[in-house]
Amino acid sequence: MVHIYCGDGKGKTTAALGLALRAAGNGVPVVIARFLKNDGSGEVGILENVPGVYLFPCERQFGFTWTMSEAQKVEAGEYFSGLFERAWELGCKTARDEVEGAGKADGCMAGENWGSDSVSDGSSRRDIGACGTGSPVSGSPVSAPLTSPPCEIRALLVLDEIMAAVNSGFVANERLLAALDHRPDGLEVVLTGRGPSEELLSRADYVTEMRAVKHPYEKGVGARKGVEY
Repeated sequence: MVHIYCGDGKGKTTAALGLALRAAGNGVPVVIARFLKNDGSGEVGILENVPGVYLFPCERQFGFTWTMSEAQKVEAGEYFSGLFERAWELGCKTARDEVEGAGKADGCMAGENWGSDSVSDGSSRRDIGACGTGSPVSGSPVSAPLTSPPCEIRALLVLDEIMAAVNSGFVANERLLAALDHRPDGLEVVLTGRGPSEELLSRADYVTEMRAVKHPYEKGVGARKGVEY
């Protein structure tokens, strides 16, 4: 299944990495790639030492997008597109190896939903809103009776701040959509960041919007070690 954590509030990466730890704790291999970030955040050292977790290092930093020169933007696009391809390839290979090792694919086929809240065109009946691009998410996250067993996860791929990379033109939205449409059985995918496209939202099984109701930044408090990084 596909998860999206979006919105203008704190907690998108926090939620994604919490899910990663839960999966790893259940013996599910995890692949994590981060976009437009660095290795200075506190969770990096821990994740590097969690069995079953592969964390791609942030080998290059390009600064804020609005300070990049045109040449730097080209370099960033090449780097982040390559990072996406490497992470996607490893996530898919890991899922396929796990399925093959189990002798059968016990989970859902890619793109299937648990329950009856998907329609024939692949979009969701849930009111997922625009999650940072317009109206807020509303309604109950589970509004239909469950009609099939849960999909078994063979591998988890976290693409942290992939939306920022897409919205900055560093990773093509069409490439991400195509990858999601052809993901192998058993591969669970987590996408984080503000402003996911409507096409991405329509492919998600879980959409959670973090909304900034109150934040110390409004009082002039900067990012705090151990909390924001």
